[in-house]
Amino acid sequence: MGQYKHSLLEHYNWLKEKTNKLKTLEEIIRHVENPEQINLEELEQKLGLPREILVKTIERLYGPKTQVSHKLYHWWQEPNGSYRKIDAAYIKQKIRQKMKELGAKTVTELLEKKMKISHSEASLYHNWLKHKTAKVRTRTLKRFCKHFKISYEELEKLKIIKDRTFPINLHKKELVKLYTHILNEGSIRGQIPRVQATYVNKDPVLHRHVIDLVKAMGGEYKIPPPSKEAIETKIDSLTARILIAAGLPPSYKTITNPPLHPAILKNKKLAKYHLHMTFIEEGYSSLTINRHNKLELQIGFGRSKDITNLIPRNVYEKLIQKRGYSIQPTQLPSKEIISRIIATETIPKALSQEYLLLLSMLREINPKIEIPEIKCSYIHVSKEGKITAHYRYIFRSTDAVCAFYELLFSDFNTGTWKEARLSKQFELFKEYEDRKLSTQEKQEIKNIMQNWGKIPNHWILEKIKELPLEAEWINNPEYLGRILRKQKIK
Repeated sequence: MGQYKHSLLEHYNWLKEKTNKLKTLEEIIRHVENPEQINLEELEQKLGLPREILVKTIERLYGPKTQVSHKLYHWWQEPNGSYRKIDAAYIKQKIRQKMKELGAKTVTELLEKKMKISHSEASLYHNWLKHKTAKVRTRTLKRFCKHFKISYEELEKLKIIKDRTFPINLHKKELVKLYTHILNEGSIRGQIPRVQATYVNKDPVLHRHVIDLVKAMGGEYKIPPPSKEAIETKIDSLTARILIAAGLPPSYKTITNPPLHPAILKNKKLAKYHLHMTFIEEGYSSLTINRHNKLELQIGFGRSKDITNLIPRNVYEKLIQKRGYSIQPTQLPSKEIISRIIATETIPKALSQEYLLLLSMLREINPKIEIPEIKCSYIHVSKEGKITAHYRYIFRSTDAVCAFYELLFSDFNTGTWKEARLSKQFELFKEYEDRKLSTQEKQEIKNIMQNWGKIPNHWILEKIKELPLEAEWINNPEYLGRILRKQKIK
């Protein structure tokens, strides 16, 4: 009979736990408006549930790739294997307090006999006491807090952690701006906790901006000698993990399809910074003479996305025969496949968000501007057999181009080559606006723009000197030669 009661009790507890889980699921579904980007802190306040339970439930419900956003990043959210630098004086203080409380005469007696802490862990604590600051794993620091009944928050309030000031505001403007640069021209690679962010660009001025942002966040960077025709800035693991926490997942962006930082959609200054820098890093401009012999300035934005999973097997087998080449979407054998590729939900998230954001801001300047469509411009088959679609939209009308320049470039210049080039293009465009060009004028314009077709070596050499002194290779002709090879602007 006792056994029967015990099994009934177990069944009751199982049902109770199951019911509570179902209620949690229902509450999450009811409060989540956009499953693709969930604000964890808002959900935490509404439901009053622990963060760990919320994160696990959200991942089960919406999948592990769901963007879970929150405004603060705490030290205890760091991976267990990551390292913290802590103030050892605080550890000494807590151990002395506990010795007095439990009547222990020595640290060893306290840790191993009174508190029953394992010899190996007690040895770690002993070692911490020998230094002014101690390097400890996050999991070990959590266990220390548990043993000594210390709240995690106390370490943040008293600034016991020295490697970075926690909690970190994930909506801090420097972080949001760095997110933009890594989204555009960077990457996050490696396995957590050993991840690293890398920024790659030919323009030394852009690296100067990225380095300033990393330093403002308390991060570290390296500028290794270039292996290709570009400069690389390597960013430390903790800063990379902070970017991941802010919503920028590791791995290839064409596959992870990351969104914009949520603060960009709410803050006009950050939105303008993002769009300005995204044009420099991902956009392009073209000054051409059209069939009416008039100048036409085109402004375009584009991003790519992996669409391998949208291609049926039989079509895929044919496409991989074109490894290393690009094709037009119309060359695909089925209208159904083309429809899938050009569908709104297939467009890269960041490009779609930028498009809506830019249009709304341009309409504030001119409500009647011509609205371009986002189109799939080409499909690329990589040598590894991945199928990637490139999407873009182009402003061609005079009203749209003028509004674009007024919005993002009339009063903001970061000193990059691409900004100088656009400024010259816009100057010529306004000078000859809406009138037919003579043969002589056409030739003069072509001659001027020919000088702006590539970044001149003297300009790169001048700007590269502004990089931090850590980049010792800037005086090495061999490394400089790699960057100074044929340089063409987008």
